[in-house]
Amino acid sequence: MRILIVDDETLVRKTMQSQIPSTHTVALADSLEEAVDVLDKQIIDLVFTDLSLDESADRQGIELIQHISKHYPSTVVVAMTGHDESHLVEACMKAGAVDYLVKPFDGKVLTQVLRKAPVLHRLLRRNQTLKHQAGSKLVSHINLYTKSPAFKAVIDTAKKIRGSGQSVLIRGESGSGKEVMAQYLWSLENDDSRPFIAVNCGAIPSHLAESELFGHKKGAFTGATESRAGKFESADGGDLFLDELATLSQDLQVKLLRALSSGDIYPVGQDFGKKVNCRTIAATNENLEEMIADKKFREDLFFRIKKFTITLPPLRQRKEDILDLANEFLRAGNYGDKSFSKKAEELLLTYSWPGNIRELKSAIEVACVLAEDSEIEVSDLTPHLVQSAPVYEEVIKSSSVAEIDEAALEGRYSHVVSEFELKLIDFALKKKGSESAAARYLGIPRSTLGDIRRRLAGIKK
Repeated sequence: MRILIVDDETLVRKTMQSQIPSTHTVALADSLEEAVDVLDKQIIDLVFTDLSLDESADRQGIELIQHISKHYPSTVVVAMTGHDESHLVEACMKAGAVDYLVKPFDGKVLTQVLRKAPVLHRLLRRNQTLKHQAGSKLVSHINLYTKSPAFKAVIDTAKKIRGSGQSVLIRGESGSGKEVMAQYLWSLENDDSRPFIAVNCGAIPSHLAESELFGHKKGAFTGATESRAGKFESADGGDLFLDELATLSQDLQVKLLRALSSGDIYPVGQDFGKKVNCRTIAATNENLEEMIADKKFREDLFFRIKKFTITLPPLRQRKEDILDLANEFLRAGNYGDKSFSKKAEELLLTYSWPGNIRELKSAIEVACVLAEDSEIEVSDLTPHLVQSAPVYEEVIKSSSVAEIDEAALEGRYSHVVSEFELKLIDFALKKKGSESAAARYLGIPRSTLGDIRRRLAGIKK
């Protein structure tokens, strides 16, 4: 744990420090001002504070406890005093202390406090995390099940990196479940007290992004009427999920790199850094390599953020899971006795789902409203699909893939599928004239279209 001992007597500070095992990090302060300075510069898990600082007759000690309770609510505070008086105990508890020690006390008492403190810290940290998540869906432990070999490989990778504490980059198309995977990585640590703080980088106004991530000091800018912790500090001891990472400005990328490299964050308006310890999980559907080549994303940040990389397969590559997911959405949505007809199931399995799991969920929600009886039909599903059946018919008519020779197909399934995929993209390019327009037409990100073309370029040779 990160411990701060606050006492104006040098002997008391040094004696306590010598009795604390070296596995803990200990900082010392002899006054209210010095203690506040330490708390500003680093995150502290446990504070021992004497009440009578600078012969203040307990006033400054109570003031420090109140300051910690307001600004650092996940920090455990233990009060120390030479007076065993009930009114002091009551004042300390009201101010925010969790325990009260009467001096002098021996090493056994200190050991008992150190044994209890991590549990209290986890409870306070969990309470603070719940406050941060108030008004949004609370993060809970999830378990992922799959029949898809492609997704099983992803889950196996996630399990291998459990406990490493290293940053993770999750890549995949829009709607493929990147935030769910981030929550799964958090779940694998099996510790409810670890915060999970999610930030949609693309949704933060550029002028507020730095404050949102790193916090700010009182008076740092107009409207900053009090100091505020940023997302990094809120995620201390847990996971910070940065969704749509590629949308961050170049200036903020530099500051993010500094935070990841050193563990120091610099709140807006503060000249010195503060140590934080959280795992960063970033996600993007953009081609970061292309963005690096175009000078839109920093290469050093790319290598810092991708200590481990998890690439999610699109839903069209994990068709084994489609019906299970669809039925799970029916159950989760409390849609009564609704079920899918055989033809509806066939559509679910043959449709390419360019919007991935997000599109599947939305289509089912719409279908459940449109369905006039308990069985969901094809006509209930199609109104919400990005791509309609006539598009496929038009492509098939224009493609020789519809007339495959049996001998040409035997043993070459993957090649034939890839060839059709390339023909589909060529068809869209001819119809729309540019990669961006073709990607919109097909319902996939432009970067995905480019990746597919490069991957399949060899089959033309």
